[in-house]
Amino acid sequence: MEDPDKVLTIGEAAKLLGVGPKTLSAMVRAGKVPGFRIGERGYWRIKRRDIDRLMDPQSSQKSPPEINPTSGATKNRNP
Repeated sequence: MEDPDKVLTIGEAAKLLGVGPKTLSAMVRAGKVPGFRIGERGYWRIKRRDIDRLMDPQSSQKSPPEINPTSGATKNRNP
């Protein structure tokens, strides 16, 4: 099992979620996926535990956004 405190790049996290890096970056900027910026250039990073929560909706009370890997579109499952 992966370390839940591990910090992932956008590319690494996108592979795990089955979406493109640009899609995931947009989701992070929109606040749909938790992330944080590091360094002078402000590269986005995401904690592995947050990716695990998105992949396992039962681990969180609030439903994660639905991800459509073919179009990159997201929609919130909760009205």
